[in-house]
Amino acid sequence: MGFSEKDLQKKTIPLVEFSGETANSLGEIVIPTYAGGINKQVMYLVIDGPSTYNFILGRPWLYLMKTVPSTYNQCVKFPMPWGVETIRGNQEEARGCYKKALKCTANLPA
Repeated sequence: MGFSEKDLQKKTIPLVEFSGETANSLGEIVIPTYAGGINKQVMYLVIDGPSTYNFILGRPWLYLMKTVPSTYNQCVKFPMPWGVETIRGNQEEARGCYKKALKCTANLPA
C-alpha cells in the first residue's frame, strides 16, 4: 500500500486469526478511509503475513460509521446527511480476489 515500517506506531497486540492461530501486530497506522461518500481517519492494526484480505473493517470502524452490517445480505448500511447509504459486497469479485490471494500464498517460500 506504499507504507513503510517507519509509518507505523509500534504496538504489539495479539490477534487470533480465523484459523485459531495467534499473530502479533507490528503496529498501527491511521489511514484516511473513503466509504459511501464519507472520508474518516481510521486506525488499522498491521500484521506481517499472507492473507486473503487487504484489510478487515472491525468494530471501531463499524461504530465510527454507525453501520448496521448484514452478513445475510452482504452489505453494510449507515446514516448520511442525505439518507441511508448502502455498500454491497460482490461475491464474484470477492471469489476472484480470494483465488488470486491463494495463488500468491502458494508461491511463497516455506
